[in-house]
Amino acid sequence: MGPSGSGKTTLLDILADRISSLTGRIEGTIELNGAKRNAKTFRAVTSYVAQEESLLGSFTVLETLTMAAKLSLPYSVDNAMIHERVEDVVDEMGLSVCRNTLVGDIFHKGISGGQKRRLSIAIELLSNPSILLLDEPTSGLDSSSTFNVMKFIKRLCQEGKNVICTIHQPSSLVFDMFTNLMILSKGKTVYFGSCSASIDHFASAGYACPTYSNPAEYFIELVNADFEGHADIPALVNAYASSTAAAKITRDISEDRHSAVAEATKQLEPIAPSAWRQFWVLMYRGSINNVRNPGIFWVRLFMYIMLSFMVGTMYLRTNKDISQQDIVPLLFYVQAFLVFMSVAVLPFFIEQRPVFTRERANSSLSVISYVLANFLAALPGIFLIALVSSLLVVFLADINSFGSFLLNLFLSLVVAESLMHVIGAAVPHYIIGIALGAGLFGMFMLCEGFMVPRASIPNYWIWGYYLAFHSYSFESFVYEHFRQENSPEAKAILERLGMEDVDVSQNMAILAGYAVGFQLIFTFILYKFHTGRR
Repeated sequence: MGPSGSGKTTLLDILADRISSLTGRIEGTIELNGAKRNAKTFRAVTSYVAQEESLLGSFTVLETLTMAAKLSLPYSVDNAMIHERVEDVVDEMGLSVCRNTLVGDIFHKGISGGQKRRLSIAIELLSNPSILLLDEPTSGLDSSSTFNVMKFIKRLCQEGKNVICTIHQPSSLVFDMFTNLMILSKGKTVYFGSCSASIDHFASAGYACPTYSNPAEYFIELVNADFEGHADIPALVNAYASSTAAAKITRDISEDRHSAVAEATKQLEPIAPSAWRQFWVLMYRGSINNVRNPGIFWVRLFMYIMLSFMVGTMYLRTNKDISQQDIVPLLFYVQAFLVFMSVAVLPFFIEQRPVFTRERANSSLSVISYVLANFLAALPGIFLIALVSSLLVVFLADINSFGSFLLNLFLSLVVAESLMHVIGAAVPHYIIGIALGAGLFGMFMLCEGFMVPRASIPNYWIWGYYLAFHSYSFESFVYEHFRQENSPEAKAILERLGMEDVDVSQNMAILAGYAVGFQLIFTFILYKFHTGRR
């Protein structure tokens, strides 16, 4: 416990192995049952519930817990055992009343804040951890929800689990639930010992808690150096260092080092969950989420239908005033702007990114399983968008070669979405990602050979033509349409754009290569930088 900025979350992150080597330097030794902590062993017996919620709102409470269990538990735990474990956790955390209710997001009304907090804890209880680490489990909750959440946490302690949680300023009822208390101020230990003995300790240091006051509020006021009226904090730190409570902690640690339990802890080998089962669970979850979340595909599909219909009717085959020369801007628009709209998927991926981070840190989620499942689950939706758009544009505007048009647009959309995944994994906020994505697409549009034919692009910008995946897609659109026209005008257009001889199959292979390449970069970024450590 301690005021804001006292180091509560930092300490919990250190204990939970959530601090990156890039963030800072950690000195000292962290021990588990008297033995130096082994990261794999520690992750096997520990679960960490961060302060920020990381849940998918498109699923019910029961669906969320079932999928979480399949992702985190070993393959030896079959579906019947998973069902039993989920039901036990639902009952333990008081979630039976909302078991079939959606978690909720901006599109769906869902469960309450207190229920979401209990669900976050329930997810981590599925693996039956010995140690549960909670960062501000009551943050943002009213007094009633806070009391009920902490009552459930106390029940876990009574079942034999060790619970360490940070809390900002608990009520007196919540304060009385704790067994041990650590009070921090600017990273210094002001008190660490029995919660019941804390009042006497501060009284012996000259700071007696007033009668009928909430001890938690009084202690926070004493150690909050941001405002006037605080105690002499260095004196409190020194008083604790020379106290019997500090001596007892030191003695207990020394005894742990020589206990027989330490040797058993060293030999504990965690059983990793199955990457194969994780892949199928993630495939199912991604597919269902794409269907249920209207912002991922359905809003985009509506936009594509409207724009493709407008394009098709603008260049309607019965309009005799449309010349072959006018078809080139149509193909540019289809390739450039319809692909550009893939930027819309970025906010939803970044919104789901914390879920991946939590699952990787707590459930040993396979990065390869996640990337592959995420990629394959998106393909049906992308194909549907490409199919509807191709039907409207090709048949209304009388564009040649429907099959080639569809494949070209589909691959272009796949590449664009793969690029958005890379950007989404690399940037901290979706606003930066959208700006970066729009800038890249704008550069690719400029270099793809429509505004300035390839032969006329200056040497210092020609690299942009070959780098842009738009170039290969636009070439194929133009060539496949005009090569079948067999007219002097069509031939002249191809000559002017330098597209008289285009290898469409090679271009499609290049687009597929772009998609694979972006997914590999996406995998690397997730593996290297999204480890769950801050």
